[in-house]
Amino acid sequence: MNDEQLSSNEYQPAMNLQPFLELRRYLQIVHHVPGRIRLRIKLALVKELKRVNTGVLDDVMQAIDGISDVRVNAAAGSVVVNYRAKTIAPDWWTTLIEGDENQALSLLQRLIAANPAAVSAAQQT
Repeated sequence: MNDEQLSSNEYQPAMNLQPFLELRRYLQIVHHVPGRIRLRIKLALVKELKRVNTGVLDDVMQAIDGISDVRVNAAAGSVVVNYRAKTIAPDWWTTLIEGDENQALSLLQRLIAANPAAVSAAQQT
């Protein structure tokens, strides 16, 4: 199944992904090797970081099968994500963080659907 075959209307996740989609506008990929990606939090968000629920990023990332660790460093304005490259193709990160919103949503929904237990855990926190 590719990104075009699954539209956001065909699958409604149990998790609200809109806050993540809004937050990703403030993220930029700065370093990436398969299994580890560093994201820069753009200055516009760093200034507002105390008002922003960065837990949204952590909840969504932890709900994706294959992500083993997410570290947000507000002081440095960065996020480091460790993941299994066999589960999450390294080139998918460009779509998730910097790509078209509809394609990012479709991919995100498929990745989260593969890990329903994590969605339940994130909703209980």
